Amino acid sequence: MSKYSVDSEIIKNFKEELEKLGTYTIEQINDLAEVNGTGFVLSHNKTKARVSVVVNDEDNKVFAIGFRTPPTNSKGIQHIVEHTVLCGSKKYPAKDPFVELAKGSLNTFLNAMTFGDKTVYPIASCNDKDFHNLMDVYLDAVFNPNIYSREEIFKQEGWHYELADKDSDIIINGVVYNEMRGVYSSPDSVLANVINQKLYPDTVYSVDSGGNPDVIPTLTREEYLDYHKNYYHPSNSYIYLYGNINPAEQLKYIDEEYLSDYDYLYVPSEIPMQGAFDEPVKCITEYSVADEEELEKNSILTYNVVLGESKNKTLTEAMNILQFILIDSPGAPLKKKIIDSGICSDVEAQYDSSMRQPMFTVVAREADEKDQDKFVEIIESELRSYVENGLNKLALEAALNNYEFRAKEASFGRFPKGLALGLDAFESWLYDDKLVQDKFSVQGVYDYLRKGINENLLNPEDKSKGFFEQLIESEILNNNHKAFVTGVPAVGLNQKKDIELAEKMAEYKKTLSQEEIEKLIEDTAHLKAYQTEPSTPEELATIPLLSIDDIDKKIRNIVNSEESVCGIKTIRHDIFTNGISYLDMYFRIDDLDYEDLSKAELLFELLKYVDTDEHTYNELSTLINLNTGGVAFTLGTMFANDGDFVYALCKTKTFDDKVAEGIKLIHEIITSSHITDKKRIREIISEIKAAGKNTLVEGGHVTTRSRAGSYVLNGMKIMEALDGVDYYRFIDYVDKNLDEIYDELAEDLKRLYNKIFRKKALTISYTSKNELSALEDSLGKLLSDISDADVEDKKMVPELVVKNEGFKTASKVQYVATAANFKNAGLEYNGALNVLQTIFSYDYLWINVRVKGGAYGAMCDFTRSGFAFMTSYRDPNLGETYQIYKDAVKYVESFDCSDRDMVKYIIGTIAKMDAPMTPLMEGMFSFSCYICGITDEERQKSRDAILTATQETIRGLAPYVQTIADSDVICAVGSEDKINESSDLFKEITKLY
Repeated sequence: MSKYSVDSEIIKNFKEELEKLGTYTIEQINDLAEVNGTGFVLSHNKTKARVSVVVNDEDNKVFAIGFRTPPTNSKGIQHIVEHTVLCGSKKYPAKDPFVELAKGSLNTFLNAMTFGDKTVYPIASCNDKDFHNLMDVYLDAVFNPNIYSREEIFKQEGWHYELADKDSDIIINGVVYNEMRGVYSSPDSVLANVINQKLYPDTVYSVDSGGNPDVIPTLTREEYLDYHKNYYHPSNSYIYLYGNINPAEQLKYIDEEYLSDYDYLYVPSEIPMQGAFDEPVKCITEYSVADEEELEKNSILTYNVVLGESKNKTLTEAMNILQFILIDSPGAPLKKKIIDSGICSDVEAQYDSSMRQPMFTVVAREADEKDQDKFVEIIESELRSYVENGLNKLALEAALNNYEFRAKEASFGRFPKGLALGLDAFESWLYDDKLVQDKFSVQGVYDYLRKGINENLLNPEDKSKGFFEQLIESEILNNNHKAFVTGVPAVGLNQKKDIELAEKMAEYKKTLSQEEIEKLIEDTAHLKAYQTEPSTPEELATIPLLSIDDIDKKIRNIVNSEESVCGIKTIRHDIFTNGISYLDMYFRIDDLDYEDLSKAELLFELLKYVDTDEHTYNELSTLINLNTGGVAFTLGTMFANDGDFVYALCKTKTFDDKVAEGIKLIHEIITSSHITDKKRIREIISEIKAAGKNTLVEGGHVTTRSRAGSYVLNGMKIMEALDGVDYYRFIDYVDKNLDEIYDELAEDLKRLYNKIFRKKALTISYTSKNELSALEDSLGKLLSDISDADVEDKKMVPELVVKNEGFKTASKVQYVATAANFKNAGLEYNGALNVLQTIFSYDYLWINVRVKGGAYGAMCDFTRSGFAFMTSYRDPNLGETYQIYKDAVKYVESFDCSDRDMVKYIIGTIAKMDAPMTPLMEGMFSFSCYICGITDEERQKSRDAILTATQETIRGLAPYVQTIADSDVICAVGSEDKINESSDLFKEITKLY
């Protein structure tokens, strides 16, 4: 029995304490064995606030408060309220408590999220005191924000007119406004908005809670304040607590400090259902492309269907599994059928259960708009054949195994487990209070679906089909609640809108009197002054702050044990993994020619997606999912003391008793894959190109950071060939010239295939409590079939050229980066640089690029490799941002702050270093330290440098920042107009793709 099971003494005591409070009614007590805990569902007696508490032994505790926030228009009220309530409150009047907490807390998660029908404010921390502090700041923020007394908050975060002087043009600025300009620059976002309008015309989902930038400037402050007053009430709230907590203690505080101040209020926030359609709807919409982008075969075709309700967890899991076997998995039959028809280059799908009525979408990219009807016909004809002839039962079993593995692994990346589960819970809680903790128990769903592979559980009388076939027939084929939306490229659409906006602003300026113009100039100056002026020491002192004594002075040790399996160096990480083995096989490829890297990356993209001598790639996918939690192949680089460690990685994760099966599958793939299959090369190239095109712009901050880094650092130049603009251009070249270059490419792929997989180049990383002997038999067989060739003792040193490129796109916002290699200036890595990174992120860059400049974000870092960079995200500016980077050294040279602020910066830095790691993450981190030659002694030295950093220490880091100013490096992705306006900053201006 778990320590926190329903019948345990701890839970019985908690129940008694909750009942003694007298302020809440316990509605449910649930045994949540799958998270090793117990759930309490409560209602606050006075306000009817809904409360869900999950108590277990997890130290990474989570709190969230959410509100049902239905939008009635696309002015972005919900999104702007989310931003602004975190800009000071009654108890915590500092101008930006969110940033103060990010600077000086041990949070493991700190953010806020606007959805189509709800807004959620989650925090997480492993430190009890810190957890309470974060919770209190967030509760005061949502219930008692300063938005009513400080109109500057609305202007800064929402929108405002800006006029520098009487001769300047009026512009619109604001963080949310600029963020949504970036969002609406994405074809996918444009289509998603139209799809929602067509599928949910009578509901809240037909408008954009994030805000349409064309409409945001019509929002008045009065309307915005009324919305907060009406919807941010405890009676409309959803309070969630998770982890190793005392629920009575936390809920007593929440009641006494906040909820007890309110009486019950009926808030009309129910989310209505969209009525069914008599027939599908069709629509064509335009999205913007730059002047030089291709128009032919550049349309996007979509098939969208609304089905059921998101509170139905069986439907959600079943649709995820159908999507996986039909579209997502290698060789998925529906995707293959669509691509083989020749109408598009790539197909993807999404099941979106974040709304009351979920939507299943299939998307075809790089298509012709005239093929929309054919696209629909292929999908429905193929689905009918599955209903009539049955789905592949083994593929269904494999997909179920895959999803069960994910559930048991419970690895959610940067999201704490309790937060990921809590956000899932909102998908039922928001619409049915009784189902609040329903999604914490899913094993029964998998058991039901496994039975449904062979039985028609939806309609037992019809024995001709199973559950999944019946689901396809009833919920997709016989369902007319559909929209077929086609996205068509239009040259300069965003540019045209910007011209129209500028003309509109010019006309507006003409209507203003001299007094009104002077008032607008005065207001602009006032807002700039407000943004520049720091909070008072008294205001800042209200923000709860831990002390240095609350921080562990010692590092968390890396877990490495150098051993040997079958004569291969094996770095074992003896970490508890809940019965899962993580096996990573690193083949060192430093001795490849740099010019071969993109071809090698393509080779690794082909692996697992081409046939082998024994199986088709679809059969291979089924075997992988039946026996493992996944098999993956990738190339990368790590900075080591003796130069860059360039590697080819083959990895698998399995339950401990299946690790031999994972190795066996890798063996088959790396020794008998049909890597020269021209048809598959063509198909995979098209998919990579279509996906890469979106990533380059939507992740523009990453694109520019990496590209700028490639001008000054070997490792970043190598990564550009593997996953950047250079790799995209290589793929584009192959796509356009495959017939002409195929023979040469095929020979290169075979040459690299034989060269990469060498036993003398292999090092293994193994994370598990399992014995290494479990690897021996299968690994021995693999080693006997790969090359015994020697590995040349050389390092990859590509030529570095400062290109300073400006990439033109149809985007309405910019992504601006600079970079330097501080080791070229003779500077060695210093742990205090981590503190400087925190200071830049939450002071200098935050204030100048985000708060004043209106960008959605700005980032920087100084790494052990010598890589120093700054980059902006969804930025309305370009040259101004670059100048801010250049001037950063002046800020550091004269840096000063209070001792209290210095403590904040140190705590915030340690919080990032001490973020909880999953077993997989801990194993990977430990291995990277081994390869890079980073010892615990070095890590402790860096931690000591952080803990002892002073204002003088920071000023002493100015030479590192000077390297950024001296590098004269810039790379930007942005609108054609902004790039051209700043042409003097660039050596080369070109289209991104």
